[in-house]
Amino acid sequence: MRVSKWKSIVSLVLLEGDSGDDESTARVIEEFPVTGDDTEWAAHVGNVATAVRGHAKSMKPDVVIVRRADQAPQGRNSDGPKLRLMIEGGIVTACLDVTSDVRVYTGKECGKARDVSKDDLDTRSATLVAKAHLEAGAAALAAMA
Repeated sequence: MRVSKWKSIVSLVLLEGDSGDDESTARVIEEFPVTGDDTEWAAHVGNVATAVRGHAKSMKPDVVIVRRADQAPQGRNSDGPKLRLMIEGGIVTACLDVTSDVRVYTGKECGKARDVSKDDLDTRSATLVAKAHLEAGAAALAAMA
């Protein structure tokens, strides 16, 4: 997810494969962005969550991993990180309406699920999805662990 100046872009990736499959056997079913640009916080979060819920219902995932932001080296008190946290919460709630198996992982935890580093998993994801969806692709690979 990216948040900048009241514009958020959430990437969704659905992979098909069996537990334990990797990027060589997984197949990309869908990858697309969901955007939000409302300047009122509740409306922004609600609109993104509603859009994610709709896409998730049509995708019918078995497992959802929401890749949360990694810990910043220095905390910021700006609105961007706060909005991102709220959107992540909305996404989790929206996905719980679709499947009970929803997990929230950092990039490092996604890599650990596949027994590789975060950077290695992101590199593997790049073989499957567009650069804009790299982190979501890595989370989808982690869901197949």
